Amino acid sequence: MTAPADRPLSRGQLLAYCIYAIPLIATTAAIGSFIPPFYSQALGMPLALVASALMLIRVIDAICDPFIGIAIDRAPFRQKHRPWLLIALPLYLIAVLLIFMPIKSLVGPVYLIAGGGAIYIAFTIGMIVHQAWAAAMTDDPRTLSRLFGYREVGVIAGILGVFGLVATASHFYGSDIAAQARTAGLFILVSITLCTIITYCFTPDREGRISAHAVADWSILRPFLLSRDFVLLSLAILIYNSAWTAMATMGFFVAEHLYHAPKYFALSMAFTFAIAPLGMVGWMKIANRLGDRKTLLAACLFLCAAVLLLPFATRMGAAGLFAMQALMGLGFGAGPYLLRSITGVLANAYIARTGCEVRGAAFAMTNFFDKLGSGLGASALLPLALLGFDPKAGASDGAAHLLLIVATAAPLLGFVLTAIFVRALRTDGAPGHG
Repeated sequence: MTAPADRPLSRGQLLAYCIYAIPLIATTAAIGSFIPPFYSQALGMPLALVASALMLIRVIDAICDPFIGIAIDRAPFRQKHRPWLLIALPLYLIAVLLIFMPIKSLVGPVYLIAGGGAIYIAFTIGMIVHQAWAAAMTDDPRTLSRLFGYREVGVIAGILGVFGLVATASHFYGSDIAAQARTAGLFILVSITLCTIITYCFTPDREGRISAHAVADWSILRPFLLSRDFVLLSLAILIYNSAWTAMATMGFFVAEHLYHAPKYFALSMAFTFAIAPLGMVGWMKIANRLGDRKTLLAACLFLCAAVLLLPFATRMGAAGLFAMQALMGLGFGAGPYLLRSITGVLANAYIARTGCEVRGAAFAMTNFFDKLGSGLGASALLPLALLGFDPKAGASDGAAHLLLIVATAAPLLGFVLTAIFVRALRTDGAPGHG
């Protein structure tokens, strides 16, 4: 039998668990923000090829997600989650070195796809096992919501750390995108090593080979994965992440060509995630009172309103950039943690009903759709490239107008569609709702 799922975590154990989120999300933030301009400007790859490679990387990686999730559920390890951290670490280190500190003579689409694919496979192993680990530690929806909320604070700390370090590098090297990318890679290398050690050593792993839960085969997984709520939740994750990825991939270009403040880009991103913990406090309090679903709806509406302010903010130069990033920071944390919390609630309810372990598969599939969303969001660069937007040249009035339209419409559509899918969910992520 498993140890009691709801045994309270000490503060040290909670910190040890949450800290692993720091390098995970710092990785995707750095890839989305720095790799497109680094490879297209400093390394000379055509923007359309960079965008296509990033989209293909996410699609290939997403295909691997279900297999990784099932492997986590079926693995015969004595401890269910810890060993996977050690499996991911060496691949993580090698791939980050190749992408952020590239061998210039080898750089091209194949190089970017191979290196980026390796990063995302290592990231996927870490991400799925980390999320499933949280769901294994509690069966109570409100406790799970809080646990994912604290985990999201780790996410924010990671993004703040990587952009804060890059902003410091920008102070010495100006807007040199190559130096910024190398600095981001260094942050990931150090943080993934330290955080793996801390999480492995100090987070309790309460489920393993002695678990009372049976391992679900496809005939038992299918009713869960194809259930109405899980399908709607997966679509919401896909669309929500596509909106944020679209903003991230266009972020440097927006700062350079619309705000005319490229040297403030990294600093504005660091400012975003310095503000984000304030938003997290509010979203967690609202979720404790209203439940996850209603809080997520409120967050989507807030982000829609913020995106609509972009055309006005760009007229204010650097001040407008920081104002918009503050609004994005306040809204950032709600969606990821609430969507994962609802995933955990659905998985735990299914396990309680059937006795079959599905947490790995559940978070693998939500990560699958998360990555498809990232690929979809990255494709926002394609209409810019196809219509003649040149990131290496100063943008004409027509090109700047096109950039503004895409940078506003892509995330706005994503947040609206997310709200529609979330509104249709039957579960609320709170006791007594399901």
